[in-house]
Amino acid sequence: MLAGLLFAAEGPRKLTLENASSFWSFKPVQPAPVPAVKNSGWPISTVDRFILVKLEEQQLKPVADADPRVLIRRLHLDLTGLPPTATGVEAFVEASASPSSRSAAIASLVDQLLASPHFGERWGRHWLDLARYAESNGKDRNMTWHHAWRYRDWVIGAFNRDLPFDQFIRDQIAGDLIPASGPERDARLVATGFLALGAKAFEERKRELFRMDVIDEQIDVIGRAILGLSVACARCHDHKFDPVPTRDYYALAGILRSTEPLYGRGPMGIKCLHDSELQPIGPEAAALGPKAAAHDKELATSIQQRNDGRSGRYRVVRNLADAKAQLKKPGAATAKLEGEIVKMEEVIKDWDAKLKVIEATVINLETNYPPQPALAMAAREAAKPEDVRIHIRGTIENLGDMVPRGLPQAIQVPGLAAIPIGASGRRQLADWLAHPANPLTARVAVNRVWLHLFGRGLVTTPDDFGLNGTRPSHPELLDHLAAQFVADGWSTKKLIRSLVLSRVYQLGSTVDAANQERDPDNVFLWRRRPRALEAEALHDAMLAVSGQLDPQPRPGSLVAELPLFTAHELFPFKPQLVETQMVHRHRAVYLPVVRGVLPEVLKLFDFAEPSSVLGTRDETVVPAQASFLLNSPWVLAHARQLAVAVLAGASADEVEPLDRLFRRALSRPPTPAERERFLAYLTRPEIPLAKTPTPATGEAVRLEKWTSLAQVVLASTEFRFSF
Repeated sequence: MLAGLLFAAEGPRKLTLENASSFWSFKPVQPAPVPAVKNSGWPISTVDRFILVKLEEQQLKPVADADPRVLIRRLHLDLTGLPPTATGVEAFVEASASPSSRSAAIASLVDQLLASPHFGERWGRHWLDLARYAESNGKDRNMTWHHAWRYRDWVIGAFNRDLPFDQFIRDQIAGDLIPASGPERDARLVATGFLALGAKAFEERKRELFRMDVIDEQIDVIGRAILGLSVACARCHDHKFDPVPTRDYYALAGILRSTEPLYGRGPMGIKCLHDSELQPIGPEAAALGPKAAAHDKELATSIQQRNDGRSGRYRVVRNLADAKAQLKKPGAATAKLEGEIVKMEEVIKDWDAKLKVIEATVINLETNYPPQPALAMAAREAAKPEDVRIHIRGTIENLGDMVPRGLPQAIQVPGLAAIPIGASGRRQLADWLAHPANPLTARVAVNRVWLHLFGRGLVTTPDDFGLNGTRPSHPELLDHLAAQFVADGWSTKKLIRSLVLSRVYQLGSTVDAANQERDPDNVFLWRRRPRALEAEALHDAMLAVSGQLDPQPRPGSLVAELPLFTAHELFPFKPQLVETQMVHRHRAVYLPVVRGVLPEVLKLFDFAEPSSVLGTRDETVVPAQASFLLNSPWVLAHARQLAVAVLAGASADEVEPLDRLFRRALSRPPTPAERERFLAYLTRPEIPLAKTPTPATGEAVRLEKWTSLAQVVLASTEFRFSF
């Protein structure tokens, strides 16, 4: 932020509609000519030339290329979020042994990783950070979104099939308005869940305030995730820094007010995706409802009657305690009571027969119940579009002029159709956002890709390309990439491929003292910046190296399997949601994301706050992380599985499994010093504590030692970081 303000001091103090076109991010994308460099032998791509010319200007020299073992691990983690296998590492090292074969080996590996279904799981999660994806509402009414997972799977699939980014944006803003049929139509409906995922104050009693808060949240996510602008700051007044007047805010608000978000939950305004998504259940549908209701009523009566008794099995029609006492006394009353008992036994037999019929009916209804309809969170046109008045200071009580639905004026794109009468304007908004002439969309998208590959964007404020954001460190490169991105059909995979095949991406992470003094923050990219694995990558890497990862996508979601409960009923299910982590064998992207109830491994390692648009995650190093890695039963369980895996088939010699452990977890063999220290630990005799019961011996002791070593490796900096 300080750097952004310092840069901002060189230009205008406020961007207006009049001067916005002179600001760098609002200028049309202009690809610069590829620069000439002094050291012409170093670049292997166009990207390298833009980097090297800056390095030479700053009198910096790039460090040596990364070792093949380091590079393959980096590529696997960056592109798929999973570490390479030991056999894959050895094959790559052999294939890239000579300088002439290195480039071909890297290109082949990159193509393989881009084609992997794990690519979408990795890069789709990056977008979910921006889409504030969650499976519950959060706030004061934390109801679950049973069908949010469909949007998650759509995003993953979109990245895997390399859906052009402009269409990716259009589908999420107005997919329901784009002509399509069959599965494509359904997919586009699911994509509009982007507009419905935000947290909402359902307990807000002022309906109008609730509606405007929902709209404000939608404007915020569209502005920051796609445009890199804090458009929502213009709700109460003209934007203090960027060219977004209040009128433009309420022009967008009219578009979104004319849009109805749907949550897949049924009544009380929380509705299903679309009528056509309901599964037909046959001609008996009309009669099934009353019949089910009748059975439910009869069953409820029977349950009440059963609960009235003490046995829990029979209905107590009459208390016979006094009668049994009378049986002990001879007389006429005895005969009468015996008759009553016989009568009661007949009633009980009759009741048992009826109860069996009811139970069979219930089982039949449950077994043959019609399939659940395919539901999803989505958006659709409101019954009647409406414009919105300016809310002075953002309040619903103080209204100003009516503003026609429209698009921000600071960015004009050619050939865009006007909003038709009777339409919300969402289709026009989607086309405006994804237009090649929009100077922000491609720049913001390219910068986000750069950030995820290099650890920091060319613009270090990825969600703010306005006046308060930082200027790009390599503006010509940013525009070159943005122009190429559009020219390549908005292909994310082509963009990523061009970047990872550059030499600057393949640099080592060693520190050069002279460079460090001149550029301590590595702004000019003279080396690779080491990066901690994100929470999901750490989770997945532990499962992968321990042999516990199920690489197949998890169907649906745990949240979708919970009952349709309402607010405040989430509490009984918190333990189930948290404990899911212990038994979950799929990738972390399929873990439930319930606001306020995140799995510990995600929460501790800087998982994205699911109520916010987050382009850059925090990177923290705190004691709680070390404590988790050393004490968590989940980590210990995977350390034990890793130990079992490296010991499988090994002889009594500890050298072979030690080599396996390092190659499996760290993609390299142990160094001589590491081998000496680890073997010394494995071979030293155990000294039991005075009060410790007689310790186990033999294989049990060996497994415990190996489990400890495996845990040390999993908790190491080398495992937790990508270099």
